[in-house]
Amino acid sequence: MQNDYAISHALHKRASNIIPGGISSNNRANWRPHPLFYKKAQGAHVWDADGNRYLDYVLGRGPLITGHSNPRILDAINRQYQAGQFFAGQTELEVVLAEKIRHLVPGAEMIRFCNSGSEAIHVALRLARSATGREKIIRFEGHYHGWFDNIAWGFSAPEGAVQGNVAQPGDLHENSVPVNNAHGNDVDGNNSRQDNTPIAMSQGQPAGDARNIISLCWNDGDALERVLSSRAHEVAAVVTEPIMFNSFWSNIRPEENYLTRIKTLCDKYHILLIFDEIQTGFRTALGGAQGYYGVTPDITTFAKAMGGPVCLAAVAGKERHMRLLAGAGTLHTGTYNAFPPFLAGAIMNLDILAENGGEALNKIHLLSEALRAGLQDIAGGTALSMQVRASPGAVTTTFRATPAVARDYRTARDGVNQPLVIGWHAALQERGVRITPEGLWYVSTAHSVADIDYTLEQAAAAVRDLEQAGRES
Repeated sequence: MQNDYAISHALHKRASNIIPGGISSNNRANWRPHPLFYKKAQGAHVWDADGNRYLDYVLGRGPLITGHSNPRILDAINRQYQAGQFFAGQTELEVVLAEKIRHLVPGAEMIRFCNSGSEAIHVALRLARSATGREKIIRFEGHYHGWFDNIAWGFSAPEGAVQGNVAQPGDLHENSVPVNNAHGNDVDGNNSRQDNTPIAMSQGQPAGDARNIISLCWNDGDALERVLSSRAHEVAAVVTEPIMFNSFWSNIRPEENYLTRIKTLCDKYHILLIFDEIQTGFRTALGGAQGYYGVTPDITTFAKAMGGPVCLAAVAGKERHMRLLAGAGTLHTGTYNAFPPFLAGAIMNLDILAENGGEALNKIHLLSEALRAGLQDIAGGTALSMQVRASPGAVTTTFRATPAVARDYRTARDGVNQPLVIGWHAALQERGVRITPEGLWYVSTAHSVADIDYTLEQAAAAVRDLEQAGRES
């Protein structure tokens, strides 16, 4: 079985002459045999430029929770485009959407809209610093909070903290800060788990920004308490994903009472707790992961499943913090903020998820659990060290020699068999099942029980393909 990718190959070659890397986002680089080009999508399926059809579990990397080209959402967007695009002023649509979010989400007393998750995080950090008068941010390894310089630190661990990493000093320029290399490893050389040196995600980041980042291992409440006991007076906020989701090491859940402990410590030291719910919001539950776990943060960021197919994000939080944006002191602007056609699409998207008591989201959760259980059965029947993790609405598959449960970035990285991860993605793609290169599966309202059954048949066949390839190598 071998798909034809000739048109995609030609388009990528053509694009590479005018667009750096032939792509407009670096996380699209890891597809095999090269970044693919696509031409249409409907429901749970996408078609690439060569006409290959895929049952899609990428869903735009999470936003398309109601599937591709949902007719109700497209109609809402198109009607607003006809009525007017944007006015450098307000529309009732932003009030309606804000009211819907406040109704659904425990911590959303007031809301501001922007255009991307990275922007929303930027606003949340500014709010926290404005509210507290402090500058440092505590964040956790393996949690992705966008690519902006002031937070793109500590996404990963110092080299040597994860078994099997190989330092590649050639990936550093002379006199540069520590930075991730092209293979996702880090260059530092300190083997201690206590080393939490913030590592830059990219070359070109100002080294001075690292001074305001404290990077810690996740699911370690003792480590957080130790830091706060001596440095709380410096810290404006703790920012965390409530489920470690938005990275290559996804679907790692918080351990029992861990989120509650973070909240208790933040309250004790008058530090703001920021939940990055860009992935979990309106997927894990209608009230987000904060509703699912019963822990209410001070500020929350949303994007992806909030807006569905539109570029829209939000910052929500307690009124006393959010009202700082009402004056001239704490700045938040944007020409395209609260773009009316996108607001109309997001309103319809949330209506679909919430109607009939959340029937659509309940369906997603049932399907994702069936997918998880089936993949777990496949993992139990192979010697390929396949592992499955899940949270409501999404599943992660990986190949990891270490049997210990992944509880943070370092343990999730430990023992990962990257050739098998790559081979798994490619084998599924050849069989018409599309997942992210790192093994993340999103489920939508457009998927069906029949889709899950078909997927599991193809997944079992893909494992057999990998087993056969291993015997032949």
